Amino acid sequence: MSIGGFQSGFHARKVPRAQVKWEQFLICSHGCEEVIQLISHVSGEVEFELCRLEAERMGRVLVEAAANTESF
Repeated sequence: MSIGGFQSGFHARKVPRAQVKWEQFLICSHGCEEVIQLISHVSGEVEFELCRLEAERMGRVLVEAAANTESF
């Protein structure tokens, strides 16, 4: 199921864990049955995978980083 895209050239889809492409790199000790995949618009290949819980954590970290008003 496609669940949206990004201007950076990726779209996301949710697949059953049985369809994970990079099982050896999947960080999930939660037993999640679904995995979020980031797919390149250019190559059409799976570039990144994470379980739902890790996707939620990553989303929170990105939102916090975007809201941070500190200058570099």
